[in-house]
Amino acid sequence: MSKKARLEQEKSSILAHIAEKGAPMSLGEIEKTLSLSINKKTLQRRIWSMVEEGVLLSRGEKSHTKYYVYKDRNVVKSVFKVSIEDTLQESVRTEVGSEDKHPIFSSDVMSLLSYLDTPSYAREKSSYQFSLVDNYIPNKTQYVPEAIRVRLHEAGKRFNEQLAAGTYAKKISQRLLIDLSYNSSRLEGNTYSKLDTQKLIEQGLTAEGKVHEEAVMIMNHKEAIEFLIENAEEIVVNAFTIRNIHALLSQDLLANPNACGNVRQVEVFIGKSAYLPLSNPHQLNEYLTLILRKADKIEDPFEKSFFLLIHLSYLQPFEDVNKRTARLSCNIPFIQNNLCPLSFIDVPQEDYFKSLLYFYETNQIEPALELFEWAYLRSCQQYDVVTESLGEIDAYRIQYRADRKRAMGHIIRKKLDEAAANQYLEQYCRDNNITSEDKFISMTLSDLSQLHEGSIIGLGVTEKMFLEWQSMQ
Repeated sequence: MSKKARLEQEKSSILAHIAEKGAPMSLGEIEKTLSLSINKKTLQRRIWSMVEEGVLLSRGEKSHTKYYVYKDRNVVKSVFKVSIEDTLQESVRTEVGSEDKHPIFSSDVMSLLSYLDTPSYAREKSSYQFSLVDNYIPNKTQYVPEAIRVRLHEAGKRFNEQLAAGTYAKKISQRLLIDLSYNSSRLEGNTYSKLDTQKLIEQGLTAEGKVHEEAVMIMNHKEAIEFLIENAEEIVVNAFTIRNIHALLSQDLLANPNACGNVRQVEVFIGKSAYLPLSNPHQLNEYLTLILRKADKIEDPFEKSFFLLIHLSYLQPFEDVNKRTARLSCNIPFIQNNLCPLSFIDVPQEDYFKSLLYFYETNQIEPALELFEWAYLRSCQQYDVVTESLGEIDAYRIQYRADRKRAMGHIIRKKLDEAAANQYLEQYCRDNNITSEDKFISMTLSDLSQLHEGSIIGLGVTEKMFLEWQSMQ
C-alpha cells in the first residue's frame, strides 16, 4: 500500500470511529478507544487535517477541544468521499459510466455533461441569448421546481418567528466569513487552506509560500460578506448593490482600478468554452439592470438565489470577478430571510465550472440546478451543527435592537466619551423603561466598540460624525 493510500485509510478509520460513537470526543478519548494502531502525534495530525478539510468538526479550545461529525451518517460518507478524491485527484471527476454514483449529479445529468468532453473548438459556438431574461416572468417562470423549493426551505429554515433581516447571518457571522471566503476563493483556484484562511481572517496572518493576491482575494471576500450581513435590512437587489459587491471583491486585484464596480467596456472570453459573452457596454448595462429588476421581484428566496447565481455568471457584466460576485449575490435572499446561507462547502471546482459552462453553451439549467440543490443541503448540514454549538438567539438582544441603535446614534452625534456614554445610557434606560438595565448598557457599549465605517447604516450618523467620535475615544 502506498503512503498516500495508507494515510487516507487511517483518516477514514478515525472518521468512521468518531461517527460510530455519535458524540463529541476529545483526542485522549479517541486514542483510548480507537482500534487502529497509531501514535498520538500522528493521530493528532490526522485529526487536524480532517478539521482543515471540513470533514471533521471541532468545538472548544486547547485541551478542551472535542471532535465530532455530522448527524447524518450518509452525509459523512459522502463528504469524506469527496474530500479524499479531492486530495488524490484535485476534484471529483464527472466521468460517465463510472461504477460509483456521482455524489452530486444524477446519471441523466452526467450524460448531459458528457457534451463537454468534446474539445471547445469542436463544440457549437454560442453567444448571449437575450430571450433567457426577456422571457422570464418573475413568480411565473420557475427554474427551481416547487418540490425542490419546499425541500430546501425545510432544510434552510432557522426560526419559526419573524425576525429582522440578517439575524441568523449575524449569529453565525464568524463561521460564515471563514466558510464562504474559503470556499468561494477555492473555486477560483486559491490555494489557501481553510486553516490558513481562518488565521488570515481572524488574526491577519498570511500563509508562507503563498502569493499576495490570494490573501487579497480572501480579505476582499471578508469585506463583501460583512457588507451583506451588516446591511441586510437595507439592501435592495439592484445595480448599486451588485456593483458595490463587485467593487469590494475586486479591489486591488484588477489591473484597471476603474473597472472595480463598473460595467466592463472590453470584451471577455471564457477559457475552454465555446461561449462568447456579450460585448456591447450599453447592452451590458441594460441587461444587468433588467436581470436585477426581475430578480428583485421574485418572491421565493431559492428561485431568486438560483436566478442571480446563473444569470450574473452568464452575463459576465464585469471585466473579472463575475462568478465571485454571483456567489455572494445569490446569498442576499438567504441572509434577508434568515435562511441558512450557501457557502459552497465541499463543492468540487470541476463540477461547479462544468455546470456553468453547460448552461452558457446550451442554456439548459439541469446540471447547475442539481449542483445548487446539493450545495445548499450541504451548507444546511454544516450550519445545523454550528447553530447547536452557538445556542439560541438572544431574545433580549432582538427586543431592544431599535433602542440600542437610537442610543448609539446619540452617543456618536454628541461625541460622548465612555463615562458620559454610561451616564447617558443609564438615563436612557430609565426614560424608556428598559428592563435589565446593566445588560442593555453592556450590550450597547460592546456594540459601540465593534463599530466601523461599514456598519453605521441605521444609526442616523454620517461617516464624518463617526470618524470624529472614534478619534476622541
